[in-house]
Order: sequence, then C-alpha cells, then structure tokens
Amino acid sequence: MSTDIVEAVVRVHGGVKFYRGAAKAARAYVERDRSRADDYYLGEGCGVAARLTATPGGVEHAGSMDGDAYEQWVAGVDVETGRKKGRVREDANALRFVEVTVNGPKTWSLAAALHPDISAALDEAQDKAAAEIVGWVAQHATTRVGPRGRQVQVPVEKIEAAVIRHYTSRAGDPHRHLHLQINARVWAAGAWRGLHSVGVRDMIEAINGIGHAAVATNPEFRAVLAARGFSLDPETGEIEQLAPYVGAFSARTSQIHRHIDRYEAEWRREHPGEEPGPRLREVWDRRAWADSRPDKVVPTTGADLVARWNDELRAVGYRDPAALAVLEATPVAWIDRDGAADWVISQLGAKRSAWNAADIRGKVEVLLAQANLVAEPAARIELAEDVTARVAARCVPLLTS
Repeated sequence: MSTDIVEAVVRVHGGVKFYRGAAKAARAYVERDRSRADDYYLGEGCGVAARLTATPGGVEHAGSMDGDAYEQWVAGVDVETGRKKGRVREDANALRFVEVTVNGPKTWSLAAALHPDISAALDEAQDKAAAEIVGWVAQHATTRVGPRGRQVQVPVEKIEAAVIRHYTSRAGDPHRHLHLQINARVWAAGAWRGLHSVGVRDMIEAINGIGHAAVATNPEFRAVLAARGFSLDPETGEIEQLAPYVGAFSARTSQIHRHIDRYEAEWRREHPGEEPGPRLREVWDRRAWADSRPDKVVPTTGADLVARWNDELRAVGYRDPAALAVLEATPVAWIDRDGAADWVISQLGAKRSAWNAADIRGKVEVLLAQANLVAEPAARIELAEDVTARVAARCVPLLTS
C-alpha cells in the first residue's frame, strides 16, 4: 500500500477532523473528499490552497500555495522563510492540522451550476465565511506554556490556515465546499508552539454557526438569488425552488459514483497492495460518465460538466422561475436582542445542563439565519456578539477560576 495512505491518520471528534501523519499524504487525503470531476475546473498553475494568517486583531490573505508549498506548510515549515516553526514533531502521530468544512445546502450548489453570477456570489460569500471563522478561532484559541506538569493556557497571538475549495462531492454532484485547515503550529509568548486542539473541538458549534449564517445572511448572495427568482427557506436554508429536485438529481448522478467504485474494486483485486494514481482515477471518471449516459458527450471541461449537471436537473423536471423573487429579509434593527437571548437559553437548556461560550455563539448564529436576517458582515457580527454576551450574562459559571 502507498505510504501516502499508510502514514496519514484522520480522526473525527465532534465535527472536527484531526490530521496526523505524513505531510506528503495530506494532499491525497483532502482530494479524496471530492470527485475527479473537480479537475475540470482547475487550470495549469492553480494553487492547491489559499493561505490565511490571523491574529486576534484581524485576518490577512497570504497568497496561494502550490502542492510543494502546501506539503511544507502541513509539515510545520514557515513557507515564507523555509524554517521550521519551532520544535516540530516528526513522528507518525504528530498533529499537523485540525479541519472543519464550510459548506451549505445542496440547492446552493445547484443554483451556482445554473447561473454564473450565483456561482461567483457563493464563492465570495464562502470565502468571507472562511475568513470570519479563522478570525474567530484566532480570538479564542489557546496554547500551553511552561514546563511539563506546570503548564498554563495562554491565548494564541497568530495562527495560519489553509483554505481548499472543492466544487463536487465524491459522487460527482455539484457540492461547493471549503476545507478549512488550522495549522497545529501557532505563535504565542515569543515562540512557535502547539495548538491546544481540544479547545478547537469545543468551538465547533460556533464554527458551524458562523459558517452557515455568514453565507445565508450575505446581502450580495441573497440579492443575486432573488434576481434569478430564488428564495431561501429560513428554517432549512434550502432554495425553495430547487429543493423538490435534489433527491431525484442525486439518484441519477449517484449511478456514476457506483460505476467508479466498481472499477476501483476490480482494479484493486488485480493490483493488491497498490494505490491508483490521479491519471487512472480520471480514466475511471470519464468511463463512468460514458457508461452511465452513453447518449451524452463525456465532459472534459468545467463548462461541459456544468452543462451536464443542468441537463440532468432539467431531466428530473426543474424549470427556471418565471419571475424575480421578492427578497423578504429581517433588518438588524428588528431583532429583539433580549428576546433572542432568552430563546437561546431555552434552546440550550432543553438539551443539556452545561454549555460553553462557543455553544452560545453557534446557537445565536442559527437563530439569526432562521430569523431571515440579511445584513453586512460587520452588522451581523456586532449583533451576534451582543446577543451572545446577553446570554452569557444570564448564565451561572460552573468554573470560578
């Protein structure tokens, strides 16, 4: 078996993935979460990942990373200086990064395939959501300082994140999502140190809430949806005009994935101990398209693939809306902040007896999205932070020191 696979261990705890092992395997790991069809979108020279740096004061875009730079970044190397970030563990159990996924309802991706302006607006909204999450993590993450047995938690001063965009699911469906990876090496107290990863796991409710609300309430995204005749269901976030077709569309496209699984199983029986490379997987992908739809041209470009998706969607009965949709939205000023705080406490208390600040923030973000809020990011963040503070003030701390 390939060492790229053997030396990578990914564990999932509470929605957060912990990647341990060889840096070389990290790119193979993340590419297993999408279809080879993603390659049709990528031109020569495209970076594997965007790099973000963040302090408690803000987030900066630090450019893109190609495959080699990404592997160095995963290995704990400062890609700007080429030097290791402090004492980096080299063993197979070394934590390299923690990862969360920024995605949304399937109907968002279907709409993006139908209309280029929705595609651009969704990409931009998800990018902003990723940056907002990284900024929030930078404000709340910690590391440990001091000798073994006498360590104390201190806030981080700088973190780095990689953002990897995928357009498809493993089944080859349109599925816009971002892999957001927080590097395990963070800067604090004058040195590079290890991220307190358990703390990130405890942040997952806030991370998920921010990720969804930042897109669902984004004014540009909502406006372009309305201009195309689409409206969101506030409770689910789904686009109402596309939701009835998701099941039938997925059933048709899943046939392609079943073919690919069969080809891979046959190949593995004939090549025990080996791993298929990207060129072979591309061959399987095109063969699966041809076998599933013999009357159609196999897509070889992003435009071909999008056209195929749209044909499949219309084949299950979808038709474009005949008129613009009215963008019905709740302004920030209409939100009863004390009432929102009371609702959040009732929701948290109905399921558990204790929670943390991230749980509160996550529930607040869910409420704002379900209230059909549409607001600029700064206004939504101020509102979310204020309601979160009001909830916290109503709670009794369990730890006093």
